[in-house]
Amino acid sequence: MPQNSISSAVCDIGRTLAGLFLPGCCCLCSDEVVEYRNPKVLCPSCERERTGAKKCFRCSAVLSHANSLPSDDCPACHHLKLPFAEVSSIGNYEGLLGDAVLSAKSSRGRAAAWDLGQLLASELENRTEIEPWIVPVPMHWMRRIRRGTDTASILAKSIAHKTSWPYRRLVYCQRRLAKQSELPISARKKNVRNAFAVKGTVLPDRPIVLVDDIMTTGATLVELARILHKVGASDIRVAIVARSIPQYLNV
Repeated sequence: MPQNSISSAVCDIGRTLAGLFLPGCCCLCSDEVVEYRNPKVLCPSCERERTGAKKCFRCSAVLSHANSLPSDDCPACHHLKLPFAEVSSIGNYEGLLGDAVLSAKSSRGRAAAWDLGQLLASELENRTEIEPWIVPVPMHWMRRIRRGTDTASILAKSIAHKTSWPYRRLVYCQRRLAKQSELPISARKKNVRNAFAVKGTVLPDRPIVLVDDIMTTGATLVELARILHKVGASDIRVAIVARSIPQYLNV
C-alpha cells in the first residue's frame, strides 16, 4: 500500500477512535456535541446561527440585515471581479469562527481544520451534478515547513472525505510570497501574479473547487482561476471557511 494511503488510513482510524472514546466539542464554541463527527461538529446553538445567516449570493459574505440584495450591490464584493461560478463559506471572519480559523492555522490545529472542512462540505453538497475535483490553494514548501501545517490541504481532504469527491493537488506555488494579510490591498494582486503553476491535466467538463481558509480581496483565488482557465478549466468554484471583510463595511 502506498505511504500516503497508509497515513490516510491511520488518520481515519484515529478519528474514529476519538469519536468513540472522547467527548465531542463544537468546533466553534467548544460546547459538547451529541453524535460528534457522526455527523455533527456544531452544537445546536451554533448550527442555528449558521443556517440562519443571510449571505451575499455572489461572494458569500454574511449580511448584517435581512434585506435581499442584488449581487452587484453587496458592499463587500461589488467592486471585485470574481471569475468563479460560486463562492461558498461558513461565515464571516469574526467572532467564534475567526477564532476557529486561527486555531486551524496553528501547528496543533489539524483537528480544528478537519472539523471546519466537514462543516464546509455541508455547504457544498448538492450544489453540483458532476463530482468536482477538490483542490487546495497551494502553499510554498518553505512556508509549509515553517508553519508546521497546511490548513488548505487539511480542509480539502476533509471535504473530499465527507463527500467522496476526488482530492487533487492540481496547482503548486513556484516561488516564495509575501503574506497577503500583511500587504495593502493594492499590492496583493501583484504579489501573487505568476506565482502558481498547474501540474497534471485539467478536464474541461470537470468542476474544480478551490479550497482555502480565508478570502478577503480574492486576489490569490482569482490568480489561480486565471491559470486554470488558461489550461482549459471552465467551471471554477471556491470554498472558504471564512469571508474576511474590511471593518468599515456594514454588510
